[in-house]
Amino acid sequence: MTSPGEPSGDPSQHTSAVETAVRQIEETSDQMVEDFNALAQKLADNAWWLSPVIGSAAVHALSETLDGIKEKLDELLDIAGEVLAHHTPVISLINISFHWLTAVKQPVSGLVPVIQQYATENLSYWEGGTASHYKQQIVPPQAGAAGELSAKAGFISEWLYSIAQANVDYVTKLAQVMGTIAGDVAQAAVKAGTIIDIPWAISDLASIVGTLVTAAVDNLTGIGQRIVEAGENVRQIVSDRVDESKFPGGGWPQAVRD
Repeated sequence: MTSPGEPSGDPSQHTSAVETAVRQIEETSDQMVEDFNALAQKLADNAWWLSPVIGSAAVHALSETLDGIKEKLDELLDIAGEVLAHHTPVISLINISFHWLTAVKQPVSGLVPVIQQYATENLSYWEGGTASHYKQQIVPPQAGAAGELSAKAGFISEWLYSIAQANVDYVTKLAQVMGTIAGDVAQAAVKAGTIIDIPWAISDLASIVGTLVTAAVDNLTGIGQRIVEAGENVRQIVSDRVDESKFPGGGWPQAVRD
């Protein structure tokens, strides 16, 4: 059983979510750029026809609107570029957080009952001063130290996982937003296939993209703050590491050393 903050399930479930999201971000980024360029090209190719119909000033305004859309899309693409360039450490964080459970907490926690057992049944008849000293002064601290080490491993795993999970949320949310906006850009490019609809396609896209990108950046900033806050908890990690209250002399439990 894991505590509420510890990794659950299998690490591949989480790493695959990141890999899927990253692949979607990469694909939708490319498609979004391609469709936006197609839309801009349609305006450029048909400006000569639109100018007499809606006026040159209106055509110029449409061009400026496209520049505004591009600025918003670039804002999102810059975030996507950072994710695509630096997503590998997230995979490592996920794997390491699980590794702390399986490689440290699980085997060390299993030592606690072992430490409290006699090596042979005959030792249960052991009496005298040495026996009392062993039972009162050796076994309890050793069992306590092993239990404390297990708890520390669990805490570190939770800390690593909290950072990893926030990163997973960030990447998957970005993938969702990119998919939505890429779909809107693609729809605008299709709508602009009819020359007379080019102004409406650009205008509609501008009203959608501005709102979506602003909301997305705000949301991603909030998730990013979770990552920063988790990273700042490194002070607690150091505090736990230097806490020797259950590690006499700062030494590891004998059962762990052996």
